[in-house]
Amino acid sequence: MRALLLSGMALIAATYGLARFGYGLFLPRFTEAFQMGSAVSGLVQAGSFLSFCLAAVLASRLAARPRLVVVCAGTTAALGSAGVAVAPTVVVLAASVVLAGTGAGFATPGLVTLIERNLAPARQESAQTVVNAGTGAGIVAAGILMLLTTEQWRLGWAAMATMVVLATVATLRADESAHRAQAPEPAPRVRARDLASLARPVAAAALAGASSAAIWTFGRTVMAISRTGEEAYSIAGWMVLGAFGVLGAAAGRIVQVWSLRTAWNVTVVAMAVSTVVLGVAPGSPLAAYVSVAVFGAGYTALCGVLILWATRVVPERASAGTAALFIALAVGQAVGSVLLGVLMGSTTPALTFAVAGLIGVLAVVPAVRHRPRNTSSGRTGAPSRTGIGETRD
Repeated sequence: MRALLLSGMALIAATYGLARFGYGLFLPRFTEAFQMGSAVSGLVQAGSFLSFCLAAVLASRLAARPRLVVVCAGTTAALGSAGVAVAPTVVVLAASVVLAGTGAGFATPGLVTLIERNLAPARQESAQTVVNAGTGAGIVAAGILMLLTTEQWRLGWAAMATMVVLATVATLRADESAHRAQAPEPAPRVRARDLASLARPVAAAALAGASSAAIWTFGRTVMAISRTGEEAYSIAGWMVLGAFGVLGAAAGRIVQVWSLRTAWNVTVVAMAVSTVVLGVAPGSPLAAYVSVAVFGAGYTALCGVLILWATRVVPERASAGTAALFIALAVGQAVGSVLLGVLMGSTTPALTFAVAGLIGVLAVVPAVRHRPRNTSSGRTGAPSRTGIGETRD
């Protein structure tokens, strides 16, 4: 099943690291080409995050057809990236960025189900977090594209569209479950009350998402502004973020050793502190590079923790639970992008990023009363309906 892990990781890299988060990397170029202010930039990013939410909702309804979900992921991300490459106006650019962000919303739920169908239960948790770490690899690839295309940013986005298509085809070919003579079981209808036990994780994810919007949307911009004429400095910072994001693959191991609550608290606080540091010292190589490295590793690990949180709290509805938490994360990012964009336009980056960091620290609060059992997940041993993720008031 190594082929599925590699292709799944490539699909996450293409839909998240390139098509979705590539906007923040290329934002200085978009600002120059289309004369966009920080408020407009934040609104465009918010639209991308909201389209992610819509896609995740649709993906949860198509949980029984993961191959179709993967096709939707590749199609929307590729078309959106191609649209950015040829965008003549800011309106077309915005619409294309929003469409490109849709792909990531389909990708995660689709891959969660494919991994469940192709891998033994004992291997699924580690596989989910390994595939999720593709975000970091995609961010590094985006940085390389930025360096290679220099002023020709449109070529970079055309290359992104091509990569998305290749990763989608590879993932579909690696799905061995498609060759089994077994009709897929229809997915049970998921109602809001079925996911009620995810209330606290949803709140925590939303706050973490709002906090992360500062670096995802404006991180590269503040680094570029701090060292005018040294674009390689900020691009390298983005690549450091991505490279350390690959470390997020260790999320599964961290949860097994520390527990879900501890893993969440450590990663979200690390992200919050790194956000504040970048806002205060974006022009200091040591401080800036360390902060984006910590943020990259923390964010990818955080997403991995959310996947495990869902699969342990609602194991019978892992795909829908994962979608719910990632929707909450994206809603938080959308709101954060708008509010922080307005704040950036009226105050300083230091204050804006400090506010984002404070929001990140608040993401610990919903997990404080989360009292997990010290038992193994239902995936690795005897089935359990709540496993480590059980919430007891």
